[in-house]
Amino acid sequence: MSSTQKYIYRGPTEYHAMVGQVMAYLGFTGGRLPGLVEAVVLIKEENHRFFLHCLYGHDEMARSFVGELKTSLIGQEIKRYLLHWYDTWQGVERGRWGILIGVRPTKLVHHLLDKGLDEKQVQYELVHTYEVDAELASQLVRMAVLQQPYIKVPANQVSIYVGIPYCSSHCLYCSFPSRLVQQNVGIPSFIDALVQDIDDWGSICRQYGLHVHSIYVGGGTPTCLPVQALQNILCAIKEAFPNVQEWTVEAGRPDTASLDKLTLLAECGVHRISVNPQTMQQSLLDCMGRKHVIEDVYRMYEQCRALHFSIINMDFIAGLPRQTVADMQENMKIVCQLLPENVTIHTLALKKQAPLFSHPLRQEIPSEAIVTDMLACCHHTLKDAGYIPYYLYRQKYMATGFANIGYAQPGTVSAYNIEMMEERQNIFAVGPGGATKLITGKYTLAKMYQPKDIDRYIQELPETIKERHRLCADIWRRG
Repeated sequence: MSSTQKYIYRGPTEYHAMVGQVMAYLGFTGGRLPGLVEAVVLIKEENHRFFLHCLYGHDEMARSFVGELKTSLIGQEIKRYLLHWYDTWQGVERGRWGILIGVRPTKLVHHLLDKGLDEKQVQYELVHTYEVDAELASQLVRMAVLQQPYIKVPANQVSIYVGIPYCSSHCLYCSFPSRLVQQNVGIPSFIDALVQDIDDWGSICRQYGLHVHSIYVGGGTPTCLPVQALQNILCAIKEAFPNVQEWTVEAGRPDTASLDKLTLLAECGVHRISVNPQTMQQSLLDCMGRKHVIEDVYRMYEQCRALHFSIINMDFIAGLPRQTVADMQENMKIVCQLLPENVTIHTLALKKQAPLFSHPLRQEIPSEAIVTDMLACCHHTLKDAGYIPYYLYRQKYMATGFANIGYAQPGTVSAYNIEMMEERQNIFAVGPGGATKLITGKYTLAKMYQPKDIDRYIQELPETIKERHRLCADIWRRG
């Protein structure tokens, strides 16, 4: 569906958010953006009864639908009606995810387990209430059961995310608003602000007796920074948050992870490191704007092993332009030779902010059927090699049947990845674009978002710090 197709909603404001979520998932845009109106959604009260009306399409392609909202679960009814009516209009069947459209599908599984349902009952609920494919429902339940020890954490346990929004080049598929490190624009000022941000969260942890269990340093590409800048950040983290059980750094691009930087990470106590080839075909890397060569991946991997990092993760993307199933088979063959502890399989999500969105190579993105075969290859190969799928998430508004899945060898799962996805633990965010999430009650969160733009982040940091202190005081003094 074209991203310029619009929908219009008329009805009670309390249902607008649910309608908007479903319509965005289906590819419609609300608001005042220009575009052809392809859907009208109305909720009307008639004789003390509520009815949902929907018109999909226009002219001879238009289809109108109406259904009564009968139960107390009106949000679920709205979602089910709009999804199934859309399928009827398009002449397609609902996919394996049924009416689950959220980014974090395992959160629902945990909620059902919290209610006292056993594994079979949860699977039944997923299949019969949420229309999830039986095999997928079984996988979600197994994954949630594996995650249970990691989401039952003490109330004073927190995790830290540190975002470094610099890269050595802009990948064609990436929508992240990073700066190119070669331009050296504002790096000293950014480092000063980031260290201040880290120090402040450290003071909050000490003030309220909070224990930092895991730290994740991502980006961007943290290792694209100059060695001294990277050292300043790592030393600030180590001083502010001592005795951390799990410390991960996204070394990411092999061309930026020189031996001196990897040695610095190891000496500072980093446990887990990511080596992210994305794919192992040089022609695809060149098309996507990745600046490393295949030999860089092997070099970096060997250096990480020699430096004795506890866990190595490797990221791959399925669905790159010109990518084939044979390419993914080659990727998985290499994984089985190297045997990193963790492997994360992403599916390409085309976003409007990414250069690929308006690039000619967009026309060479493989079909959904081919990507499905790629993912099946990954799953079966990794399973046969002893890897277990331990967390997943879907891209926002991902209408296909895909998900990004993290696999781990037994005993090597990333606690941070689970904690961040399931939102059962406080996450303190450092850096531009960070999302701080504080637990305020059962299934409720208070959130603070920092500006994505580096200059705004630096400018607004003093006020951000004041606001976070007010929020933390309200939560922990009240508790």
